[in-house]
Amino acid sequence: MTVANRSDVEDLSPIGGEPAGAPAVSTYPLMYPMSREQEALWLDDLLWDGPSRYLEGWACRFTGQLDIGAIEWALGQIISRHEVLRTRLTELDEEPVQIVTAPGPVRMEHRSCSPAALPDLLSAIAIEPIDLDVAPIRPWLIRVSPDDVVLVVQLHHAAIDNWSLSILQRELMHFYTARVLGRSPSLGPLRMQAGGYAVAQRAAGLDPADLAYWRERMRDAPRSCTIPPDRPGSEELAHRAGRHVFALSPELGQAVLAAGRVLRTTPFSVMAGAMAATLWQYGRPDEVIFGTPVSLRGAVADENMIGYLTDLHPIRLAISPDTSFRALVTAAKAEVLGAIAHRAVPYAEIVRMSRHGAEIDVAPPCDVTMAVDDMRREPFSLPGVTAQLISMPPAYAKFAMHLSLAARKDRGYAGWWTYDADVFDATTAARAASRFTALLTHGVAALDEPLGRLLDSAA
Repeated sequence: MTVANRSDVEDLSPIGGEPAGAPAVSTYPLMYPMSREQEALWLDDLLWDGPSRYLEGWACRFTGQLDIGAIEWALGQIISRHEVLRTRLTELDEEPVQIVTAPGPVRMEHRSCSPAALPDLLSAIAIEPIDLDVAPIRPWLIRVSPDDVVLVVQLHHAAIDNWSLSILQRELMHFYTARVLGRSPSLGPLRMQAGGYAVAQRAAGLDPADLAYWRERMRDAPRSCTIPPDRPGSEELAHRAGRHVFALSPELGQAVLAAGRVLRTTPFSVMAGAMAATLWQYGRPDEVIFGTPVSLRGAVADENMIGYLTDLHPIRLAISPDTSFRALVTAAKAEVLGAIAHRAVPYAEIVRMSRHGAEIDVAPPCDVTMAVDDMRREPFSLPGVTAQLISMPPAYAKFAMHLSLAARKDRGYAGWWTYDADVFDATTAARAASRFTALLTHGVAALDEPLGRLLDSAA
């Protein structure tokens, strides 16, 4: 990763830039501190001896006469509108900084391939390195045939989160439609940019009460994934990602909602109870711990801003054979509420709190994670073409195991169990997904059943 020289950026404003919400200025480049979350990913990439694990992608296949010029223009408008997409993350005078560059033409990579070769090309794009000292975004246009085109927007996680992908998709529709129909775009100016957000975050500091909360929660915290590995792990491994795809039926989705109403909590807490039970059955420890992404958004100013405004936070639960599923979900609810209330403390700081003494060569407390996406997204469509969103294949595993669930229109959930394929076999991940589904099914049907008996029922 390149380190900027002072001579390269002589006209930069001092670290701190404008206050949050300040009007945009026309002099580029601009310099701001990185947000805490950006800095954590940037440092991880800097220290990691291998390809970045934080590559993300959005892809869509278009059938019909796609206006390539309009697509490039629309992407250019989005990149111009959201400073983070034309921001370099680098080091200047031994300080991690983000440097916003001036808007310019979109550099789109063009490829052609046959329909049969498309999956392999998408997999190759998924692992194509992104240099954060250049830009966190790279769009690709793949021509499969004259009327069959795939658009891939490859991004680094330091610039986007899940919410941001929805913004990207919505604004792509808006700008492309305006262009091909000859209308003027009608999006209002953004109230905040990623640089201003970082300035405000750094100025606010960390609340001692938040630090005290996590210090207590991480005291003597359990270690690592309870699922036995099929092969020993090592930092020398590439940590290739594998993925097991499964689904929760509409009937089970409805049962989860019903259990949530009874327990006055969200589907996430119900599913977190099943995740905890799944991890507990491997060895039946006194506690289990796993991570979940927590959004740092909440102000009107950041609602429409693309950026990395999410961080990982631990869910730590005590379990015994006598614990009921009701009690487990209730405890998960309390953990979630605590994580949200004290979400300003970055995960990197929480990891430091979890270290015992001087130890450093130990797994972080959340090498198993879980995310539930209940957002009802606007359907994606462009005039004159048929659009089909494509799920980009994972490149490298960020965690030993990661469970992702996304709500479907039929009230069921699509599920992905992503795992470190250098450590776990596909059959192990499939078994974990099956056990999760069985425990969730039996748990919501028998809320007061002790877990010891619940495991026998779900076997």
